[in-house]
Amino acid sequence: MTHHAIIKASGYCIVPAAGRSSRMGAWKPLLPWGATTVCGAVVETVLRAGLCPVLVAGYRASELFDAFADRPELRLVENPDWERGMLGSIRAGLSSIAAEAGGPGGASGCFVALADMPRIPVAAFEAVAAEAARLAVEGKPTAVFAALGGRLGHPVWIPAAMFGGLAALEPDSRLREYLLASGWDSVEVDDDGIFADLDTPEAYAASHDAAMRETGNK
Repeated sequence: MTHHAIIKASGYCIVPAAGRSSRMGAWKPLLPWGATTVCGAVVETVLRAGLCPVLVAGYRASELFDAFADRPELRLVENPDWERGMLGSIRAGLSSIAAEAGGPGGASGCFVALADMPRIPVAAFEAVAAEAARLAVEGKPTAVFAALGGRLGHPVWIPAAMFGGLAALEPDSRLREYLLASGWDSVEVDDDGIFADLDTPEAYAASHDAAMRETGNK
């Protein structure tokens, strides 16, 4: 396991939540997750990591916005082109960040954590932040993934130097393919929650049960 200094993450985290959840057969963001929802658990983790969540909605956007309407610490953004893929949600989130930060150069970068991955731990954000900070000091701003056993997971840090390239991609391009082709690093995190997305009812049930056991809830 890679050891790293604990560095509190700061800045923004885009949480794409715009999809239809077609493989699940039920809309994932507001499915129950302990005392909250799947998306609510992700948002709470992002906040505990010291980040501002930028929640990007598309399908059933008004329902998602209503669910988080009383949370002024969030930024709620709509992606009207959500059917064209997740990249549009990333771009919508980046536009919101740029507007709030005073322009594209106002933020050093941002995290991305998917709305259907409620088991990502705060420690993963801290590990990625530490590695990103180390690379920045060395003059090597690059994407940084959380990883376990060499397998890449979430969250991922995207430096501002890559924002322009993301804006130039075709709408149906894939974020990970762009990041892997543009230069990346990873940091080991001892938690398989960095992989645990909820694409099927079986995955949801298994991941929910595991999370409740970890927290002592039922």
